[in-house]
Amino acid sequence: MRSMMKSLCAYLLIILCSGIALAQAPIVRAHLEPANGIIVGQSVRLVVEVFVPNYFTGSPDLPDFELENAIVVLPQERPQNKNERINGTTYAGIAQTYTIYPQQPGGFCLPPAQIAVSYASAPPQKAETRLTLPPLTFHADIPREAQTLSYFLPTTQLTIQEKWSSPLKNLRTGDTVERTITVTATRMQAMLIPPLQLDPPNGIRIYLQEPIVQDKKSDRGEFVFGRRTQSVKYLIQKEGRYTLPALELKWWNLSTNRLVTATLPAVSFAATANLNYVAELPPEPEQIAAVQHKPISLWEKYKGLIWRLIPYCIGVLLLLWLGWHLLPGAHRTLRIKLTQHKQSERAYFGRLQSACRRNDKKQSYHWLLLWIGKWRPQISLEEYINLSNDKALSTEVNSLGAAIFAKSNAEPRWSGDTLRRLLRKHRKLQTKPSANALLSLNP
Repeated sequence: MRSMMKSLCAYLLIILCSGIALAQAPIVRAHLEPANGIIVGQSVRLVVEVFVPNYFTGSPDLPDFELENAIVVLPQERPQNKNERINGTTYAGIAQTYTIYPQQPGGFCLPPAQIAVSYASAPPQKAETRLTLPPLTFHADIPREAQTLSYFLPTTQLTIQEKWSSPLKNLRTGDTVERTITVTATRMQAMLIPPLQLDPPNGIRIYLQEPIVQDKKSDRGEFVFGRRTQSVKYLIQKEGRYTLPALELKWWNLSTNRLVTATLPAVSFAATANLNYVAELPPEPEQIAAVQHKPISLWEKYKGLIWRLIPYCIGVLLLLWLGWHLLPGAHRTLRIKLTQHKQSERAYFGRLQSACRRNDKKQSYHWLLLWIGKWRPQISLEEYINLSNDKALSTEVNSLGAAIFAKSNAEPRWSGDTLRRLLRKHRKLQTKPSANALLSLNP
């Protein structure tokens, strides 16, 4: 009976330990804002949250991904630090937001992207794991009122303006006036703005210019506005009174969920006769007398051109051969060098110093973890502080952690400039890092 009770207790202890280990595993959550009622062209926010027990030992490797028939704006802003109590355990969290603009109606499914996470599983021990982004789907529609249109133009604001090269007065036959029409749509790509239909009346000939499309983006990569500029020249070929029809452009207002029409009013003007003007006529074909030519072979006809092209062909083949063998290696080497520079200990320390100089506690903590991982890859932050034997440094780091994760309203005092100077002093004295020994600043 006693042995049975021992076995039962051991079994229950194993189950309890397994439950605790499972509860303290990293967690990834994701949701869409909004999740329903999405319209084509409307921005959809994808919020991804990663939580780990204890604290992060490195920044999570959030994925980059693409969606067919949609524009995905990758996060450019700083991640948001947070903490949350889950199943009785305090978790440190990082939240990041993507912005998605569906360009076509239909269903969209987020890919199962992987997120690499490094955290302190049992301080000072570190652990690494990969989390899979939970599957999320959404559907984008075109409103019923706009389904009959040949295009769909969703935006929060649209303006249409026109400008003439000269006043429409005292015009005569043979005169040319230029009309410039500019359409600007907020938070939209310029390529999605449709062209305007310009139908001239009889007696006027038009010359369309190549349209100019311009996209204005924010520092985060979001579209501020798209602008399409369309120019046309009107050549007056006959005298009389003319009326250019009004121009209309229908667009969907995302703020009011209504179909709106932007209009340029009709334009009327008159043109008088010009006796010196001669209307342009298509040129008549020239009469060329038929000449009997002696038949020649293709070689005789093209041999001069062939001999001239041979050196160019050899040069092009040589360039292609050099590019095929040299450019991939050079590009790969340059990319490796740039990556190594961005992820070097010196670059991480520079970002840490900059964050401390701005007194930004969250970014200072973030880059402190990354720099320690580069400077002392075999020890944790806590071990580094203990081995430094620097009470002032330990106090500043503890104050930094308390300032970020403290729950009380009274935020602990922390000085970014003090931490910056202490770290510079440590790094200067330890120009040759060692994983097993640190120089003491306060012997």
